[in-house]
Amino acid sequence: MRALVLALTALLLGACAQTQVAGYVDPAYRGGAPIRSIVVVAETPRLGERQALESAAVAELTARGVQARRMIDLAPPTRPDGPAAETAAIRAAGVRAVLRITVDQRATVARYLPPTYLGDPFFPYCGYGYYPGPFAGLTTGGRWIEEPTARYDATLQEAIGGAAIWKGEAVARGGSNSNFADLAARAARDLVSRLQRDKVI
Repeated sequence: MRALVLALTALLLGACAQTQVAGYVDPAYRGGAPIRSIVVVAETPRLGERQALESAAVAELTARGVQARRMIDLAPPTRPDGPAAETAAIRAAGVRAVLRITVDQRATVARYLPPTYLGDPFFPYCGYGYYPGPFAGLTTGGRWIEEPTARYDATLQEAIGGAAIWKGEAVARGGSNSNFADLAARAARDLVSRLQRDKVI
């Protein structure tokens, strides 16, 4: 029973994780043929965050039938040749579009979790049965927790010419057991989902 209570408590704490996503398609591209080949570029100096964004977006695009590649594989950070190398890699990949995701804001929000008493229904009472006694229950909360939050801007643009096809943004907030890489992966998946809802891919 106590294990069940602890599991439910952890689930409730994790339920605070959420992402809000918005998207806009340029009028010139509305109703056009879906884009089926994309390179994903995460623009952040943090390597773990970059890998999380690009990997999650590519996995989600692939699951939706789009041929997708990570820029970190095409122009590795171990070979820093600047924007020229990125442009050459995009051209060599032969894709239709580039999805650029930028980490706009990152912060950690402190939230107070008030104490909550959880009674124990198996506490014995005078040998006649059980009741939720005040001395046998568990107490949770009564502490400060830190939750990561971040905002991501996304642009889908033509690989040749760079014209913007679609703009999107995602504001993500995680639970106390998540980190910025978790947020990045979730935001990337939700942005790709929005791309499909907007009938771009």
